[in-house]
This record gives sequence, C-alpha cells and structure tokens, in this order.
Amino acid sequence: MNNSTLFDTSYQRRKWALLERLLERLMPIYTAEEVAALRIDAVNRDILSERSGRGFVNRDLLETVLGNLLECVAPGSHNALGPGHQKPSLDEAIGEIADQLYAMIAQSFLAAGESEGAEEKALMNTICLLWELPEYKVRAHWNRFAALRDPAVWDAYLLDNCGLTQEQLLKIDFRAALEETIRRRDFDHYRRFLSELECDSIFDYQMQLVMSTYPGWRVLFYHDIAHALTRSGSVAGESGLTRRPVPLLPRAIAELGGRYYQADIHPETQMGDANFLDHPHRGITTGQTGIIGSGCHIYPCTLGGLSGKVQQRHPIIGDYVFIGTDAGIFGPVQVGDRTAIGANTEINGIVSIGPDCRIGVSVSIGTIIARTARPGAIKLGAGVRVGAGTVIENDSPLELVIPDQAAIPVRSHVVNDGCGGPKFV
Repeated sequence: MNNSTLFDTSYQRRKWALLERLLERLMPIYTAEEVAALRIDAVNRDILSERSGRGFVNRDLLETVLGNLLECVAPGSHNALGPGHQKPSLDEAIGEIADQLYAMIAQSFLAAGESEGAEEKALMNTICLLWELPEYKVRAHWNRFAALRDPAVWDAYLLDNCGLTQEQLLKIDFRAALEETIRRRDFDHYRRFLSELECDSIFDYQMQLVMSTYPGWRVLFYHDIAHALTRSGSVAGESGLTRRPVPLLPRAIAELGGRYYQADIHPETQMGDANFLDHPHRGITTGQTGIIGSGCHIYPCTLGGLSGKVQQRHPIIGDYVFIGTDAGIFGPVQVGDRTAIGANTEINGIVSIGPDCRIGVSVSIGTIIARTARPGAIKLGAGVRVGAGTVIENDSPLELVIPDQAAIPVRSHVVNDGCGGPKFV
C-alpha cells in the first residue's frame, strides 16, 4: 500500500457500506442536543496519508483523533471549534472520525511491516471500535458519575446556589447513595436522593463540573480506546465484524495518557467502569496483566509486577475497592470486593485478600523468599481488620492463613507459626 491508495475509491465504497449499518446503531444513542453540541476537528486526508518516521502516524494527529473520540462519548466536552468546523450531520461527523482512525491504524500496520491487506485490516478495526461507541459512551458516563465521590464536587458556587450549610452537609451520607446508585446502575436513584435537598440543579451541575475539569474519566476513556485496539475476534452479536490486535498504536495512546495525566495504564489491563481515579496527576501505574473491577476508588498508587515471565504478574482488584495514596501492590496479589487499603501500604508476592477487609495505613504484607524453599501464600479471610503500621510476612513454605473476621492490632508483627496460623512476634 502507498500513500495514493490509502483513500482510494475502493476504500470509499467499502467504508460507506459499513457506515450505513454503523449509523443505524449509533443514531439512537444521541439526543438532538448532543448532536448539536458535537464538535469534530477535521483533518485533511493528505495529512492523514503522510507517513512519518518509519510509517507511524504522528502524535499531533493522535491527540486530535482522541479528542474527537472523546467528543463522541461526551459531546461538547473537548473541542471548542467555530461553526465552520462543525459537521452538519452525525453521519458526516462519524465518517470523518472513521477516516482518521482508519489512517492511524493503517499506518500502524505499515510501521510493523504488515503491508499485505493493511487497508482491509485497518477498516475492519475502525468499524469494530466505532461499533462499540454506545458501550464506551455509557462507560464514560459512569466513570464521570463515580467522581462524585469527591466531596469537592460540592464547591462554593453550588453551595451558594443551594443554600446548604456545612452542618446540613455533615448529616447527609452522600457516599452511600452514590454506591447504591452504581450497584443499581440507576442514575434516578441519586436524583431522587438529591430531590429531597430541594435543589434540582445539583446533579446536572456536578456532572458538568466533572466533565469539564476532572481528568480521571478522560484517562479511563483513553484506556478504553487503547484496550479496544488490543482485542481480537468478532464484535459481540456481529460475526461479520472481526478485528485483530493493532501494533504500536495502543501503547502510543497509553503513553499520551501518561504524558498528560501521569496515569500509566497499560492498554492490556482489563478494567471495569464506574471507577474514580482520584488526583491521577500524582501518578497511577498499572501493568499488562492487571485486572481492575468496577466501582473502585483509586488514589495515586502502583499496581506493579514482580516477575519478568510472561504470566499473570500484576494485581487483580475486585469491585468497589478503595486504594489509598502511595499504596504499592506488586505481583499477582488478589484483592477482594469492597476491601479498603490504606495510604502508604505495601502488599507484594503471593497474597490474597478476602472481601470486606480493612487494611490500615503504612501496613506491609508480603511473602519472603527464604533460602530453603519458595514461601507459601498469605491469605486474609473475609472481613479481616489490619491495624496501621502492621507487618505480616511469610517465609515458610506453608500458607499463612488469617481467619475470617480477625482483627490485628496496630503495629503488630505477624509471621507463620509453623502450622499455617498467625503468630504475633
């Protein structure tokens, strides 16, 4: 493939045949107000066709395309363009984005030395990604909603308009209402909760505040796009649409997320939605084999690997997990649903933590490689409480099991008693 054939008539016919089906799927997910707010930054096809370096599309174009995709899931959230830049209809807007995605994906295959069939592979990957825009739009909405856990969404402007006092706010359990809304997947539950405060504009203002100024949901959207480009096989319910992993481009998207927001999320990390990345600018890192559930609240932390082998080497985080600032979780650590991990805590090695555990600040939990044998795992049962400053370590070949509902006092030192139970040193 060369530059002159990237957007030839064959591409045009094939693209519009696929776009017809795609637009039937996409039109119902947008309101008239969203279509009017949609701003798509167009890029000249000659520029899209221009190969840079060893054939990979340049970073400036990548930023433009990601911004346009962000507009697709949250119209009016990213681009501030004059009327001349606005596409008059949704089909033209989606067509423009399809061209941009197609060019970047094709350039990626070319840069990896796959010139045979690069056009068809790029087009199919493009349509597959756009086919899932309804899912990404919903995920982005829930990721924005999850940021309402931040008390700062009750800013001075909102408080002034609602006339609520600090004393009144202290009596209201907002977090419980937010968590229940996520569990139910029903925004109206939170709206009904807020209606009792007699201020109908609260929810809309808070969501606007998050969309306009909070970085976490944007980082997660970048990850959704990067992750989509690592997948293979057919799209759910559409056997005629098949894709394969795209070289280079997913990592380039992840790198941009790291550059802008200091959130280094590997594109192959599996991640749920309704997650809140709190203050990601301080640095959040996840690895290739990491898994993060839904409804989590994550402060700047490191979810890293210990092994150099191609295996499960990063943490597996359940649903509704809280991870505090500067926590470090390394290796194939498993964290159960609804568990909270305090700030400055380090967990490493072969460790599993049951559901509903509470681990205090500055705790250290880890398996230690002894000279004689590989250490057994550390297993915390359901509902375990670990006091601040505690050290739990296992260098015995036997598993160290902390039973359900156990309470370990602050600044304890726990080791294996030689029979698999906890011993306080």
